[in-house]
Amino acid sequence: MRRRTLGITAVSAAALGAAAACGSDDGDASSEETSQFSGELVIWADETRTPVLKEFVKDFESQVGVKVTVEEHVETLREDFLTAAEQGQGPDIVVGAHDWAGQYAAAGAIAPITLSADKQGTLNETSVKAFTVDGNVYGVPYAMENLGLIRNTDLAPAAPTTFEELIAAGRAAGTDEVLTMEVGVDGNAYSAYPLFASMGGYLFKDDGAGNLDPTDVGVDSPGGVAAFEKFAELGADGVLKTTIDASNTIPFFVDGKTAFMISGPWALVDVQGAGLNYEVTAIPGFEGQGPASPFLGVQGFYVSATAKNAVFAQEFVTNYVLTEDLQRSLAEAGGRLPALTAAAEAFSAGNADIQGFAAAGESAVPMPNIPAMNAVWEPFGRAEADAIDGVATGAEAAGTAAQAIRDAVASS
Repeated sequence: MRRRTLGITAVSAAALGAAAACGSDDGDASSEETSQFSGELVIWADETRTPVLKEFVKDFESQVGVKVTVEEHVETLREDFLTAAEQGQGPDIVVGAHDWAGQYAAAGAIAPITLSADKQGTLNETSVKAFTVDGNVYGVPYAMENLGLIRNTDLAPAAPTTFEELIAAGRAAGTDEVLTMEVGVDGNAYSAYPLFASMGGYLFKDDGAGNLDPTDVGVDSPGGVAAFEKFAELGADGVLKTTIDASNTIPFFVDGKTAFMISGPWALVDVQGAGLNYEVTAIPGFEGQGPASPFLGVQGFYVSATAKNAVFAQEFVTNYVLTEDLQRSLAEAGGRLPALTAAAEAFSAGNADIQGFAAAGESAVPMPNIPAMNAVWEPFGRAEADAIDGVATGAEAAGTAAQAIRDAVASS
């Protein structure tokens, strides 16, 4: 790892000096303030990132002289942090997804990150945008992910350029399913979004500068209605099914029951374990329509608004997190493309899977990070499932979902 001794030591000395200077002219007061200074930096992360961080923080500890404790939180990390922050407790830093930013910022749980223009320039531009709320950057990104099309090349040798070609190739393969894409009885807005976007649908209006208007819901816009009508058509044709869910999307592909699967990097462990010949490419859009634009998910580091060691926390996320070694190690642990451009280039070199997901993400849009997004998932998913099952027409499903979202946003 390239060491940053000068910069880190300078911050360390300044922080310790400030802590020691908190006392006034009274020597006893100065001593009391110094003794209250905490020399520990606490980070909360999930089960994937925790082992990597525990190994890498050792270098930071040796340079700064601050003990770093990494605590693992499984499944409830987002809620655990918010609850703790509201009580003035919790960690100095939390590692999580960018779409938490809006909720955390609105609750006053996180502090803006001091990230210079030069440092922002070393990162994927969209990854920084993903952590931006009301003009403030609230997280330092380290990895990006999006859905792509995973194809069994023995069953379908050529990558389809349109969704119609995908359907034709899927049927020609003679498998049980045309493709597997997670839907389930309650629908799945995340996996449906690329197809929804291809037909011209949008969730919240974007002003062009990345600011979303929660009062302008586009689920029942002309493009949104067209998308739900397409879901109904694909359901009637047996292409999309609510019986395909999280339990069988990957197993059906691995077992050769389909030539195509729409999924993310997390699926490759099972695909590779099965010894399949496969390729990752972009999800094709519908003929004559726009590209299939998946959600871009970005992982990053937040600094708590109640961090006990705010100076060290800022130093850690703005400098240490932006080292190639750490970003590449986190990428290897999670199988995601690093947000740091130099690390991304090195990590993707010779890695066809990473290159494939990167190509699939060229049209990706950051998942909305505004609190109103919480109102989208359930009604959108339910409407998708109803359209696919023929319970409602596309227009009915889109209208019902849009109104539910508007009502939820208005009452929040």
